[in-house]
Amino acid sequence: MGIENKDTEMSNRNFEGRRRRRRGTPADETKNNSGDDKDLVHEFVSADGLACLIKVGAEADQNYQNYILRALGQVMLYVDGMNGVIEHNETIQWLYSLISSKFRLVVKTSLKLLLVFVEYTESNTNLLLQAINIVDRRQGHQPWHNVMTLLKDEQQDNEILVYTMTLVNKVLNAIPDQDTFYDVTDSLEELGIDKVQKSYMHRNSDPDLQEQFNIYEASLKHEDGDADLPMERHKDLRQRQRISDTVQKERKGKVEDILIQ
Repeated sequence: MGIENKDTEMSNRNFEGRRRRRRGTPADETKNNSGDDKDLVHEFVSADGLACLIKVGAEADQNYQNYILRALGQVMLYVDGMNGVIEHNETIQWLYSLISSKFRLVVKTSLKLLLVFVEYTESNTNLLLQAINIVDRRQGHQPWHNVMTLLKDEQQDNEILVYTMTLVNKVLNAIPDQDTFYDVTDSLEELGIDKVQKSYMHRNSDPDLQEQFNIYEASLKHEDGDADLPMERHKDLRQRQRISDTVQKERKGKVEDILIQ
């Protein structure tokens, strides 16, 4: 009996040793898992997974939407995943449409993913602007309607309001040309952002929200050439000069001249 126990114990030790050698160290396992995840994301995007995800998400209840948003967030962590989202504007349209949801977590997560998208690269801002125009106009609204609906809601959660104004400021900061900048700010003003700003400022609202409104106001003054902005405010503003309409026309004229030659 004792011999059998010893043989069994020896066999178990040999099995564990073989399994450890096969699996490698914890660091190796983590590296392999990371590589596997990267491959899975690539395959998911290549197989038109984003379109399927959005289709299911559009018909799902809030619980499933939260799961899908979390999954999308994981996909966007990888280069292939983010590139897939960049090439699939319907995903951004869906995220923007979800900020009109009546469920707080859905709105919050959607805003956070839109912020991740805009912060990834400056050119993503134009893709978000495209999505905003499509979604709002499809509903018969002026662009930025969903954003302003959130800001006008006096019962809205402060955290969501801060995320909303942060998104506005990130977009304005990344816009490369003056025409688009003024198109966006004109739309926001026509939808009542000035009135909303004054309302929150007078109510001594959340300091983070007030800061975002201050950044918004400073962006307008900076673009209008106001030289009296405090120095500490400049760090929040776009450092590179935007292309003006005149410069764009000059560049277009030069390109046409070259083509004619």
